[in-house]
Amino acid sequence: MIMTNQRAGERLSASMRELCSRFSFREILVATIVAWWRCRHMVNSIDTFPSWLRRDLALSDD
Repeated sequence: MIMTNQRAGERLSASMRELCSRFSFREILVATIVAWWRCRHMVNSIDTFPSWLRRDLALSDD
C-alpha cells in the first residue's frame, strides 16, 4: 500500500513538472480559473437538464 501511494505521488510529481515545463504559471492559473468557472456554472445551470425534466419541474423550457 505504501509503495502504491509513493508511486502515485511520483507520477503526480512528474506530471506537474511536465505541466510546468510546457506552460507558464500564468497560463496554468488562467486555465484553472476558467475550468472552475465553467464547472460552477454547469452545476448551477438548468440547461444541463433534459427538456422533459425541466417540464416536470415546471421550469421554463427556453
